[in-house]
Amino acid sequence: MMVTIKDVAREARVSISTVSRVLNMSGYTSEKTKEKVLHAVKKLGYTGSLVAAAMIKKQTLTLGLIIPDIKNIFHSDLTRAIEDGANSHGFNIFLCNTDNNLQKEVEYIHLLIAKGVDGIIFSSPEVKDKNIKEVKEKFPDLPIVILGSKFHNLTVNEILVDNFDGGYRATSHLLEKGHKDIAFISGGIDSYSSIERHKGYKFALNESGIPINDDFVIFDRFYIESGYKNALKLLQKNKRPTAIFAGSDSIAVGIYKAARELNIKIPEQLSVVGFDDSQYAEILSPMLTTIHTPIKEMGQRAIEIIVKSLKEKKIFKETLMLYPTLVERESTMAVRSK
Repeated sequence: MMVTIKDVAREARVSISTVSRVLNMSGYTSEKTKEKVLHAVKKLGYTGSLVAAAMIKKQTLTLGLIIPDIKNIFHSDLTRAIEDGANSHGFNIFLCNTDNNLQKEVEYIHLLIAKGVDGIIFSSPEVKDKNIKEVKEKFPDLPIVILGSKFHNLTVNEILVDNFDGGYRATSHLLEKGHKDIAFISGGIDSYSSIERHKGYKFALNESGIPINDDFVIFDRFYIESGYKNALKLLQKNKRPTAIFAGSDSIAVGIYKAARELNIKIPEQLSVVGFDDSQYAEILSPMLTTIHTPIKEMGQRAIEIIVKSLKEKKIFKETLMLYPTLVERESTMAVRSK
């Protein structure tokens, strides 16, 4: 027969309301009484409460999620996927925006540790981020998952997208359309995804025998404003690019804005490829050709890894590589012969 809260109360020789207070962590209960209740829960195998199970395992059913900026549409979509995955396993999320500020990240890490989170997910940390190494050294039994970056010689779980392949696919698509003057606008030079996407871009150009124009390569931030201001510079050059590979869909939105201000038509006069296949892609007009990344799967797998680590009471180092695909829509076309 299924064990009920009444059985726990009877075994612990306390009232049902006392058991409820202990399991829901509400109201005052002495430490001695708490121990009696939790001993009864464990002895009888009571599983009617996630909180009960968590208390026995000394868990808080909370996870920390540290991201650069929730305003970035990629991180908005990723946060939703992580939250949905966490909720399905009975966990809640503490969301922390760092604004790419390492000091702010440190403060959030201290806060999450103080709150006793059961694990931390870092999304898109910079390759020079030393905070992750420090938290791992101080709390070796804390499950950590890194999304979108790779850290060598560190026992953390990594979920990666093949950004090199995505950059190669985006650039190759534009080359197939006959473009040779292809610009690249992406996030920071210390961003793992920017570095890898740029490598894919260069490889595709080199493979086609097209020299790389350093004036057409810009590292900045994954923001709409970054795409806008840098596209304005590129599109007002005497020799402007006929196509731009944007390192994110947010950057692509900024490129659209700049092109509109300069009366440059997309795709007739400028082809644009984005990265992420976010909600922006089908809202933009013309709809954006972009590299699809499996955002939902990234979020789900991150939660699964942490739950597995907590269940097995073991720290893993798993590296999972997910693969992007090109989604061709309306923002690219063949170069018109002059």
